[in-house]
Amino acid sequence: MYSFNDKRSLYNSVTNKPLSSFFLENSNYIYADYNATSPISDGVRKSILEVLSKQILNPSSLHRKGQETRKILQDARDAVCGIIDVSSDKEIVFTSGATEANNLVMRGVTGFQYVVSAIEHPSILNSAHNPHIIPVNQEGIIDLLELEKILSKLKGNKVIVSVMMANNETGVVQPIREIAEIAHKFGAICHTDAAQSVGKIKVNMENLGVDLLTLSAHKFGGIAGSGVLVFNKNLTIKPIIVGGGQEKGLRGGTENVVAIAGLSAALQSVPDLLSKMNEIKKLRDQLESKLLNLVSSIKIFGKNSKRLPNTSFVYMPGVKSDVQLMHFDLNNIAVSNGSACSSGKIEPSYVLLAMGATKEQANCSVRISIGPQNKPQDIKKIVDCWYDIYKKNTLNMYK
Repeated sequence: MYSFNDKRSLYNSVTNKPLSSFFLENSNYIYADYNATSPISDGVRKSILEVLSKQILNPSSLHRKGQETRKILQDARDAVCGIIDVSSDKEIVFTSGATEANNLVMRGVTGFQYVVSAIEHPSILNSAHNPHIIPVNQEGIIDLLELEKILSKLKGNKVIVSVMMANNETGVVQPIREIAEIAHKFGAICHTDAAQSVGKIKVNMENLGVDLLTLSAHKFGGIAGSGVLVFNKNLTIKPIIVGGGQEKGLRGGTENVVAIAGLSAALQSVPDLLSKMNEIKKLRDQLESKLLNLVSSIKIFGKNSKRLPNTSFVYMPGVKSDVQLMHFDLNNIAVSNGSACSSGKIEPSYVLLAMGATKEQANCSVRISIGPQNKPQDIKKIVDCWYDIYKKNTLNMYK
């Protein structure tokens, strides 16, 4: 185990340096929490520093510097269009992240009945007014027949269906195109939260057939503080932040130009990220295979569904997730108990409970989400650490 000084040294070595691709490639720190946030890419850092050097950054100004800043925003909109295939009948609005963008959908699209899945991000579940909940099966896929039943009962109402493209905890990917087709068949509009998908799987808004889509820069190499809502121009959305009429009147306040420039640069790197996902999936599959060989009673949630190639949510029998997280952390490995948007709380995963997991399973699971900086030796260390935790804690149970 680590002494106090060892722990302090480890803490300083990790927290005093930025979470960057360079840092991760040149340290002993194993970062396996990419679904919480991804390292800032070198291209993003360069872009941000370049924008900061311009110093004058108010796109609402009419002078030359304002025009230059507006071009940064337009370039970012063009990048969004190019990477996720946005057609000309769509509008693009910048927000502070996917949470705000999701709130803008749920609170700004008014007069609608809200139909959402049981495993949505809290920014959807907690902002939708009296939502109708679509259940999911044991593999984390929403019940399409139940969706049709709900929509049939709501016939005659204005309805918005919101289902995330990929779950942040399990990585399970939903059949969004089919969901959108069902929604449209009943005259409803369809939104998907694609925050976890961009950079991990191909996101093509036109192929998905959705009316609204949200994403977040820091999930694919940008910095926190920048998100996007894309929506059909014929939709009426009321702003939830009012001010000077920025972002076509939908989001008051001077735009975060630095973060948006970072988003633009991060989007340019998405094709490269996607090209690495086959190798990342191989590493993820090796991890799961090794864990299953060591302890057959574990459970990997959503394993039989289509998942993000980097994500594994693993149940360790009898060992609480906070115990696991502490042990991993002391061994210089970053993993998570699930969602990173709960102020550091350790609570049973509502996603797993919705999938039919027991409370014990939901209390004893950790998410391992790897990325381009992870190597085969990292997988070995993660497996060794996982098994060490399991042996120490399960042996203690029977003493």
